[in-house]
Amino acid sequence: MLFQSAAAVVSGPSLNSFEFLYISAAAIIICCAVNLQMARSVALLLLSFAFFISFGFDPASIIVLAGFLAVSYGIGLFRKQRGARFTMEAQLLAVALLWIFLFLARDPRLLGGANPFHYMPVHIIGISYMVFRCVSYLMEVEFIERPSFLRFCTYVLFFPALLAGPIERYRSFEQQLASPVFDSKAVIPALHRIANGMIKKFVIADNLSAFGIFSFDNATQMSGPMLWVGALAQLGLIYLDFSGYCDIVIGTASLMGFRLIENFNRPFDSTTIQEFWNRWHISLSTLVRDYVFTPLNFIVIKKAPRRIQFALISAVYFLSMILIALWHGVTWGFLAFGTVHGGALVASQLVRKYVGVKKGPVATGPSIYLRRFLVYAFVSTTLILWLKSYSEWGAIYGKMLGLYP
Repeated sequence: MLFQSAAAVVSGPSLNSFEFLYISAAAIIICCAVNLQMARSVALLLLSFAFFISFGFDPASIIVLAGFLAVSYGIGLFRKQRGARFTMEAQLLAVALLWIFLFLARDPRLLGGANPFHYMPVHIIGISYMVFRCVSYLMEVEFIERPSFLRFCTYVLFFPALLAGPIERYRSFEQQLASPVFDSKAVIPALHRIANGMIKKFVIADNLSAFGIFSFDNATQMSGPMLWVGALAQLGLIYLDFSGYCDIVIGTASLMGFRLIENFNRPFDSTTIQEFWNRWHISLSTLVRDYVFTPLNFIVIKKAPRRIQFALISAVYFLSMILIALWHGVTWGFLAFGTVHGGALVASQLVRKYVGVKKGPVATGPSIYLRRFLVYAFVSTTLILWLKSYSEWGAIYGKMLGLYP
């Protein structure tokens, strides 16, 4: 998830379970010992499927997943065959259809009886990440000489990153699957990273979670100071949880010969909200940038009158942030969170355009730390929007601002 590790919200083996250890050990041994690419891909796919069904065997969900993978793979092959004739508009339409499937499958209540999953709910763990991997495949399949359904399924279901990323690009994973790079010098750093991830997630984040506002069942009954403590602590706890998960995933994949993309780049060093989103959940934000924001901007610049291009590009900024928020859940809370952050990104663009960036002495010392804190506090306090119901927002923010006792 954007903030919360999916491992925390689904029922199944956690990353410190024996099940995950057994599957990971088998995958590492196979990747190190098996040289035949097809055999290695088959083994990894079977291990990934074993991890998938360890969360519960639901025939209907498996059938829907199989159909989703087959259709996504078929659309990619069609795009490869069409080449340049597969227009930018067609790409965006295909991406939109994948998003619609995600929204409908994940929330059977959405649209009521008009939702086909309303009558047959499915429970597909990691579906949000699978959809984004299918988007990556769709956009990059033209660069693969001989696409393979086996390798495609192995990529989408790759078990270490099944629940919460990072989201590796299709072309990079395909190349690594063909010839994993085993470096004996990387073993100790990988083990250190796994250990650091375990400490961050299972020792620190899990044991201090009670201090975060997520754990306040009756937040409206808490005092203002406690709400501030909970809100400001929550983002740090989420970072420890999520980055710890990613450390374990990246370290495990490294032992298998895969180099996954980094998901964080010192996000709390950010001095603007735009910089924060460039440093947080990098694999997600860059996918949205490359496959939604950039294509839409290309269409705007190519077809829209010049006088309205800035307004339309600002709208694309806003839409991209809304989509990122709704990717985590189609709720009023996520919509409100995306609206606030989308508005902040648009405001930053308006300031840059109409006020400009003043050149002066490089900010140092207290001013930098103040700007970092303000960004951290803004993100932390807006988490309340998707954490709590809209009926609680007024009371919580009112207490935090001292408007209510």
